[in-house]
Amino acid sequence: MVDLGSDETAQPSTTVINMFTKKKELLSNVMKRTSEWILSQEIPSDITVHVAGTSFALHKFPLVSKCGYIRKLVAKFNDANLSVFEIPDIPGGAEAFEFAAKFCYGINFEISSGNVALLRCVAEYLDMTDDYAVGNLVGLSEAYLNEVALKSIADAVSVLHSSEKLLPIAENIKLVNRSIDTIAYIVCKDSHFCKSGRIEVDANSLMNSSTFSNPRTVVVDWWAEDLTVLRIDFFQRVLIAMMARGYKQYALAPVLMIYSQKSLQNLVSPIP
Repeated sequence: MVDLGSDETAQPSTTVINMFTKKKELLSNVMKRTSEWILSQEIPSDITVHVAGTSFALHKFPLVSKCGYIRKLVAKFNDANLSVFEIPDIPGGAEAFEFAAKFCYGINFEISSGNVALLRCVAEYLDMTDDYAVGNLVGLSEAYLNEVALKSIADAVSVLHSSEKLLPIAENIKLVNRSIDTIAYIVCKDSHFCKSGRIEVDANSLMNSSTFSNPRTVVVDWWAEDLTVLRIDFFQRVLIAMMARGYKQYALAPVLMIYSQKSLQNLVSPIP
């Protein structure tokens, strides 16, 4: 009789998993070296990709080695002579695809809080997961988000602001919600205006008279200025998330005033 919970049954499965992982890593390294060789030898391109009005003359091998979207497209047509195609509605347009193409070729570029949302969304759209290559762009951008970008208010606001132009995919992969939750969490963790425990809040609560009627003087924290770059619906969602974490309503009044002042500057034309 075999004990399914014993080490004897666990070890073979672990060995198989490790072998599979090593094979994927070796294959990824081979693909990377091949892509670098193609680039270094200046081999003529064999595929042209049209993205948002921009044409990219590229090579199939580096693309299909890391990009599930293009691999499936090539396999669908089952045509070795497929040399031109268009990728519609790609989040981030030509700029995003250029980053993805560079990644496929092994060309280094800097990941920052300003471009990680773009990278994460285009990687999702192009299906650049570890199913196709170890350390692919989805995993790499996720690691940066978790370890760097979603660790501070300024970076989280930058990610959220970038996400405004990457909808709906930024919503679908929970990037918007994660950024909002990070901002609300850090604000409430560091603020004496925050109660303990979560509270149910809706959008109407922001306009509750108690938000403005409290006579106490409130000193606005530095992060209030950061939030002014957000469009109004995202700004509102941040405030709702803060209130849900216990941020006191009366303390939101100066935050709303700063946001209104900054927003009105962009809406009102200067007097000649």
